[in-house]
Amino acid sequence: MKMVFIVYNAAISDEVDECLKHCEIESFTKLPTVYGQGKQSGPHMGTHIWPATNSALMIVCDDEKVSSILEQIRQLKAAMARVGVKAFVFPVEDIV
Repeated sequence: MKMVFIVYNAAISDEVDECLKHCEIESFTKLPTVYGQGKQSGPHMGTHIWPATNSALMIVCDDEKVSSILEQIRQLKAAMARVGVKAFVFPVEDIV
């Protein structure tokens, strides 16, 4: 099992949701508002100075699903080059 952790500009939530549908992902945890900054995206702090925010998804799935999720994120990243989206993959050792 793996966990795919996706952090993205909240402005593209609908597009990320479409990626999940395309990959037939039904189980996930969504963090609707997260703050941070990246080298390319700049600060996303939800303030009057830095008003943008990010969202995050945690998807635990079988190893076979990971490549299709990452491919969808790559395509989204290419289509939305000016809007940040990143995906990270972690091993899942146990689920209780």
